[in-house]
Amino acid sequence: MNLEINFVLPHWLYWSVLLLLPLLVMFFVERSFRRGGIVDGGDTAEVPAGEEPAVVAEAPGNLFTAIVDRISGFAGRYVAYWALIAPFAFTYEVVVRYAFNSPTNWVHESMTLMFGMQYLLAGAFALREGGHVRVDILYSRARPLNKAALDLVTSVFFFIFTIALMVTGWKFFSQSVSDAVFFGSSYANEVSFTEWAVQYYPVKFMLFFGAVLLLLQGIGQLIRDFQVYRQHWQADNGGRAFAMVLLGLGVVLAGWTLFEMVNVAVTDYDSLAGSLENSLYGMSIGGLTLVMFGSLMVVLVAGLPLAFVTGGLGVVFLYLVGDQAMLNLMPSRIFPMMTNYQLSAIPLFIFMASVLEKAGIIEELFDVVYKWMGGLRAGLAIATIIASTLLAAMVGVIGAAVVTMGLIALPAMLKRHYNPEIAIGSIMAGGTLGILIPPSILAIIYGVIAQQSVGELYLGSLIPGLLLATMYGLYCWLRGTLNIRMAPPMPEEDRVGMGEKLRLLRNMLAPIVLVLLVLGIIFTGVATPVEAAGIGTFGALVVAAMHRRLTWPNLHAACMTTLVATAMVMWIIFGASIFVGFYILQGGQQFVQDLITGAGLGPYAVLGVMMVLLVALGMFLDWVGILLLAVPIFVPLIQGLSFDGVFGLPGVAPADVSLWFGVIYLVNMQMSFLSPPFGYALFYIKGVCPPHITMAQIFKSSFPFLGIQALGLILVILFPALVTWLPNLAYG
Repeated sequence: MNLEINFVLPHWLYWSVLLLLPLLVMFFVERSFRRGGIVDGGDTAEVPAGEEPAVVAEAPGNLFTAIVDRISGFAGRYVAYWALIAPFAFTYEVVVRYAFNSPTNWVHESMTLMFGMQYLLAGAFALREGGHVRVDILYSRARPLNKAALDLVTSVFFFIFTIALMVTGWKFFSQSVSDAVFFGSSYANEVSFTEWAVQYYPVKFMLFFGAVLLLLQGIGQLIRDFQVYRQHWQADNGGRAFAMVLLGLGVVLAGWTLFEMVNVAVTDYDSLAGSLENSLYGMSIGGLTLVMFGSLMVVLVAGLPLAFVTGGLGVVFLYLVGDQAMLNLMPSRIFPMMTNYQLSAIPLFIFMASVLEKAGIIEELFDVVYKWMGGLRAGLAIATIIASTLLAAMVGVIGAAVVTMGLIALPAMLKRHYNPEIAIGSIMAGGTLGILIPPSILAIIYGVIAQQSVGELYLGSLIPGLLLATMYGLYCWLRGTLNIRMAPPMPEEDRVGMGEKLRLLRNMLAPIVLVLLVLGIIFTGVATPVEAAGIGTFGALVVAAMHRRLTWPNLHAACMTTLVATAMVMWIIFGASIFVGFYILQGGQQFVQDLITGAGLGPYAVLGVMMVLLVALGMFLDWVGILLLAVPIFVPLIQGLSFDGVFGLPGVAPADVSLWFGVIYLVNMQMSFLSPPFGYALFYIKGVCPPHITMAQIFKSSFPFLGIQALGLILVILFPALVTWLPNLAYG
């Protein structure tokens, strides 16, 4: 009996669903809010009725900014609701593949293209919501007037990146749709290369349209920045000289940018007199390295979001070292990231975590673990680490885990007179386990950049992740045992019997089974990580329904949270891929490799230098930025080295070096998150701490756990079987 299903999604139906489904969801969401519906857990990140977002009182904006905000808000909501399609699509694919022996290509391609379009259109909404990560080391410490001046100066790089993307994106689109109408010179009515043969030009159009939305939102932000600058100028009684110098620099940069735009518009091969096009051609790679990365650090600390720092500077150097024709590399660097299948797992895992959070699972998870472990010395800290480990298997995003556990566990520990250093340290260390414990989003991006199997990375990082969690818990227990006042156990009157513990555990059965299901189908090879993420999200919707939290307001909030988090990650990837891609194209990768190997260091010394550099970068940069900047340069160098072991210990097989280094990199990123003075976890936790908790206390609380992480890193380096044993057992 033939049970095969030969359904192939018609193109017209695919585009119709993308066009009409968000409007239908908007109707139900707004109706639910009008009837008194509320969001469980966090807030919505977007007002459903289309109201203007709250803005800082000193930057009121005007009619233009209000209109742009509404456009960005509508576009963000529109594409955010696309995420609701993916769980059902991927679940359908796995079911028909195994139950009916009818695998499809169209499911994977349709969802990949859908998310690719979502990334581009979400950039403006994330900018409106302040979702783009900025390195505010010096920026946050500047006087308000100087801060406002910095915003004006650095906005030039934003507009360089956005306008270049808009112009080259239009050309990229026009070449794929119609030679006659859009002046293209390449394909006409371009379609994908699979048997589904869906039209590519709507996807490529989003490069242009997303840049237009981003440009409009950026102009609105510039208007507000001018208002803020004017108000601080009038109110500031201190020195204004530095702000005037910054503003003058901004005018010069803006004037130069406009002149070069005219040069691009009116010339092809011969530049206008005074143009800087091609002015750095012939510069040595050593000099180019100093100029590129020196300017990167200067603009970074000035406070511009990382995506636009790297993207804007990438455009500048494409133009200065090459010429205007090289700017057309931009869409050819971004489009492969838009349409990368494995990156589709990022929004799905974030969506899964958001749905579970709205369902109240995370609060229940901590309560259950605390009731089980509370009788131990430092039981609440140990419960925090265990809950963080389980949360890492649901979330995969580090900031979310630290903040969530900070909101839930920190008040409970301080209420029970825990030493703040134990309380804060256990939350920060446990929260960073999301880097290692599958399904780590960092591991997904690393796998894409380093051409490494994500499934192998997940298996390889599992034992080191659990090892670190055990070491964190053991440390807390020892501190609580040696000094009971630092981490007292749960009072006798608050403890529950075994019957109550089992009842509480029964409430967590569904989400735990869901996590085991997702990880199980990845590790056994039943489904890809992307399919597993889709199935996991479908399961999260079922769990939310079981907890009676599957409401339109909660779905809305989960979609919007997912959109902002995904846009932040993907736009950093877009910007950094231009900057790093150009540097590698100029020979930067080979230069760095020659520089390190020329120092005469052995393989393990080279690895040690890389580890120090990564920790140092982690004090300043976001984790995505570090990965995009460092991994493309480090991985090829590591792959060419032999690691035969030290102190008579076993070495690493050549075939396992890339996997081993990948897990070492993930462990190192845990250290970077906790490294004072600028580790990101330190500031995540500061945002949810009571006012009396100082940064000095937070720094001090990180040191013991940093030492544990360093020990874990050393163990993974000395005993590579901690990484390679499980993948070799599973895959041979």
